[in-house]
Amino acid sequence: MPKFEYESHSEPGSLPMERRRLRRVRMIVELTLNLISSDRTASHREARCLVDCARKAILELVPAFESRYERIVRPYFERVLQQRWPEEELRYSDPFETVN
Repeated sequence: MPKFEYESHSEPGSLPMERRRLRRVRMIVELTLNLISSDRTASHREARCLVDCARKAILELVPAFESRYERIVRPYFERVLQQRWPEEELRYSDPFETVN
């Protein structure tokens, strides 16, 4: 294998690593949306906690994703929460609130 092929896969910001991170972000979002929309036993508070945990996992995986999260991902979560619990006001969890 030529030297340049090793270098392209070993760099921390390489394209394959970036694709892998974005696939994981997509998987986290899809899994969270699925859980919120299909689990009929989950409360609104638990669903908000899931969204907060998903956000934390996404930002740990890709720290520079925060503005994209706020513009793109957060509206998806808000829409699913609003569709599932239309009577609940849209608010965000207290970071010190525990669910269980």
